[in-house]
Amino acid sequence: MPQPASPLKPAAANAANKNLTSIAFERLRGDILRGNLRPSERLRITSLSERYEIGATAIREALSRLVTDGMVTSEDQRGFRVSSVSRDDILDLTQTRVEVEGLALSKALAAGDVDWESNVLSAYHRLSKCPQPEPGNDEHYAACYEIWIDLHRDFHRTLIAGCKSPWLIKLCGILYDRAEFYRNLSAQHDMSGARDVNAEHRVLMETTLARDEKAATKALSAHIWHTTNIILKNEFAKDGAQKHDKGS
Repeated sequence: MPQPASPLKPAAANAANKNLTSIAFERLRGDILRGNLRPSERLRITSLSERYEIGATAIREALSRLVTDGMVTSEDQRGFRVSSVSRDDILDLTQTRVEVEGLALSKALAAGDVDWESNVLSAYHRLSKCPQPEPGNDEHYAACYEIWIDLHRDFHRTLIAGCKSPWLIKLCGILYDRAEFYRNLSAQHDMSGARDVNAEHRVLMETTLARDEKAATKALSAHIWHTTNIILKNEFAKDGAQKHDKGS
């Protein structure tokens, strides 16, 4: 006669719950970044639990982690919502990102070794070989989008990896994800804006490998602000958004 399954020991149960929380976190984060969950949308734990087929406890813990990262807000007695967006927020976010990521890049230029240089070159090469997704071509867009955004994130992360500061890298990651949230709001528009994104990445790579701090940080600032200006034009034009060329 089959023996009944023994209950999980406390340590095993905790490990299983942490794994489910991590899965829920990544799926929620991905849906927010890709716009499947829209700004200010209410996040009902029961609905999310059914959507992801993950228990309510893990969903709640994942949402709490996303609150810490600024992607979700918690309302007293009212649950959770996807964070709202605004012109003032993206301007503040962009300026903060330019300063923090610029600091990390400066430190990487000073401390990065040969392996870091090789990683920068490799990350740029992989990104440059992946066509940037183009709105209006659904088949091409779907095929390239997920790959391109992963390679783009990896390139920016690799640029600063040589700074050897886990906290700086973590802060840069949080700011990058929030910026990605805004960028995806404009994904249905033409994000190129008469720009050559690959050329911008190439300048970033070349000035970084040349250890030219002034040129590299200026290129990074211009690159980040260029994207923000396109988002402002597409999403917040009615708010009287004006151009911010902080990288010039």
